[in-house]
Amino acid sequence: MLGTLTIERAAEVTGRAESYLRALSDPDKRERLTIEDAIALDLEYRAGGREGYPLLDTYARIVEAAAEAKFAEEHATGRLTLDFVKEAGEASCALITAQLPGASLKDLQTALREVEQADNASATVISHLQARIRRARDGPTPPDG
Repeated sequence: MLGTLTIERAAEVTGRAESYLRALSDPDKRERLTIEDAIALDLEYRAGGREGYPLLDTYARIVEAAAEAKFAEEHATGRLTLDFVKEAGEASCALITAQLPGASLKDLQTALREVEQADNASATVISHLQARIRRARDGPTPPDG
């Protein structure tokens, strides 16, 4: 951002000292960019005819990555649930076809295959939920086992 706008322009836009703005890039320094300064810098960046909002875009990526890590277990449950619902739906349709009068050998074999796939998806989600319940009840497993 400062390489594009220049430190002088960033200081003018934010009303901050150049030394303060330089300190923002040093993680060992106490200075942190305020939301007001970030907005001013992003708007100035855009006012220069450029596309996007670099500070907002960076912040969004940081939050998304942190959320993915924080809610990884919930995301995994969601993905496993989607797979289970898909397989259970396909198994249900195949079972309905198999129970109709005149169902063929192929219909019966398809029903069996679909139910087995639903059973596998069910076993996976059951195992995942059991592990989540254990962690919720007992806390995380220690690193040594």
